[in-house]
Amino acid sequence: MALLRVEKVEKYFKHRKEIVHALDDVNLFVDPGTTTALVGESGCGKTTLAKIILGFYRLNSGTIYFEDKNITGIRRNQKVVRENIQIVFQNPFLSFDPRYTVFAALYEALRVFTRLKKSKSKEVIAERLKDVGLNERYFFQYPHQLSGGELQRVSLARALINRPKLIVLDEPTSSLDVSTTVKIIELLDKLQQESSLSYLFISHNLKLVKKISDYVFVMYYGKIVEYGAKEAIYNNPSHPYTKILIKAAQQKVKEIKEGVRSEGACVYLGHCPYKLKQCLQPPSFRKIGENHFVACYCF
Repeated sequence: MALLRVEKVEKYFKHRKEIVHALDDVNLFVDPGTTTALVGESGCGKTTLAKIILGFYRLNSGTIYFEDKNITGIRRNQKVVRENIQIVFQNPFLSFDPRYTVFAALYEALRVFTRLKKSKSKEVIAERLKDVGLNERYFFQYPHQLSGGELQRVSLARALINRPKLIVLDEPTSSLDVSTTVKIIELLDKLQQESSLSYLFISHNLKLVKKISDYVFVMYYGKIVEYGAKEAIYNNPSHPYTKILIKAAQQKVKEIKEGVRSEGACVYLGHCPYKLKQCLQPPSFRKIGENHFVACYCF
C-alpha cells in the first residue's frame, strides 16, 4: 500500500481572461520508507503539486490519499496532514521569522501538536536538533547567525518535530554549495534509515536525484511524461524530454530550450524531434519495462 497517492489531480489558475494549466491529470505515489523524486525544469508545476498535497492550494479536480484516507481539500482532514506530512522549503533564510531564535521557531512548531511545558519542550527540541547534527548551543541563535547548511538542518529539525511519516523536500539544497549539499543528502539518508521516513523529493538536479531516489516522476508543463524505478529512468530514458534532462545533467547539452506547452495534443509536441500524426492527440501511458512507463507514441 502506498503511503501517499495522488490521482488525476488538475489545477489551473485564471490570469485575466486566460486559464493557465499548472497541473494536468497528475498521478504520483510515495511508498513507505522510500524516496519518490519529482523532476522537471523550473515552472513546470512541481511546487504547485507540493502545495496541493499540503493543502495550501485547492485543486480543481482529482483526489489525494494518505494511507488510503482521502485528504483532498484545504480544511478537510487538516489534522491528518499536519500530523503526518511536513515540508522543507527551498530557501532556509526565507523559511524563518528573523525575529525568532531557533528555539522559538521550533517551540512554535511543537505547540501545534502538544501542550508540553517549556522545560519538557527543551528536551524534545534538543533531541530533534541532535537528530540533524546540531546541539543546544543553537537554541538562542537567530537565522542570520547561521550558515545556509546549519539553517537547513534547523528546517529539517522543525519538519521532524512531531515525527511525521512523510517529508516533502522542495529543492532543499538548491541554495547551498556543493559540499553542504553532500552533507544534507547524507543526513537525509541517515534519517530515513533510522526512522523509516518517506520523502517526496522535488528537484531539477538529476545528479542529486540519482543519489537519493527510489522512484522518479518526470514532469513537463504540469504533465507527467515518464515515470518508473530510478534504474529504469537513468539506464533507459525514453521520453524525448527525459533524454534531454539527463543529457543536460551529464553536461552533454549546454542549454535546454525554453518550455512550450502544446494544448490539446501531446504536451511536448512543440519541441519533439520525433513528431507523428497521432501526436495531435495526448498519449496514454504505456508500459515499456518493469516499473517503467512513458506517455509517448514512439513506443
